[in-house]
Amino acid sequence: MDCTKLTHSLIADTTARTMEMKLAELLRARFGYTFIKPELLEQAMTHKSYHHEIREKSRGDNERFELLGDAVLDLALTADLMDRFPDQTEGELSKMRASLVNEAVLAEIAKELTIDHELRLGKGERQTGGASKPRLLACGLEALFGALFLDGQYAAAADCIREIFKSRVDQLDLTTHFRGDYKTRLQERLQMSQRRTPCYEIEKEEGPDHDKTFHVLLRLGPDVFARGSGRSKKQAEQEAARLALLALENGPNGDDLAGYAQGEL
Repeated sequence: MDCTKLTHSLIADTTARTMEMKLAELLRARFGYTFIKPELLEQAMTHKSYHHEIREKSRGDNERFELLGDAVLDLALTADLMDRFPDQTEGELSKMRASLVNEAVLAEIAKELTIDHELRLGKGERQTGGASKPRLLACGLEALFGALFLDGQYAAAADCIREIFKSRVDQLDLTTHFRGDYKTRLQERLQMSQRRTPCYEIEKEEGPDHDKTFHVLLRLGPDVFARGSGRSKKQAEQEAARLALLALENGPNGDDLAGYAQGEL
């Protein structure tokens, strides 16, 4: 490694460690959790692009932590929902959980926890805006949950997950949010108000076959009214429908989509 690259590596590593200290402090202040093994938190914030560039200074990437964290999140959140909503059916609980663990929500939470500033990314990934990509942010959050499980076992991870998601669970509207999926709700609403049916079109696909991200357009006639992204076509379509519903519910024109500029949703 030449001197320039070594200097760049040392600066990047020092910056990343400072940021991780801030995340550790946040976890301690907000959730009362202190990592017994801080190196687990460091690895949870290490993207594979950083690990591949600076192997000698990296303990490993966060992909295995992400896999574990995904399972821990599902278990902890499902148990919490069952406890808080004892009268809901399996199907309703499943939809509630799905609305909380989709990529968009996980990315929002990751930003709230400053993970967008704390992920250790390789140079190429940083230059392409990796710290703002919802997929990387969601994976970083899941990796954090995996690290919490490894450091403090299930109870510690579940306690943090319940606290992190508490405000969102409190805001669930059981009378409207789970009458079918977002696509069904949007179609029902538009059929009732305008007798129009939305259609979904793949705009582009990114990434290798085993790790694709799909980008979808939601159209009414020739006009584009929403865009969505996800790890599958179905997820991308659901995200586009969710954004369209959100705009309809919050916009000044009600269900009159003609009042929205093309691509505004």
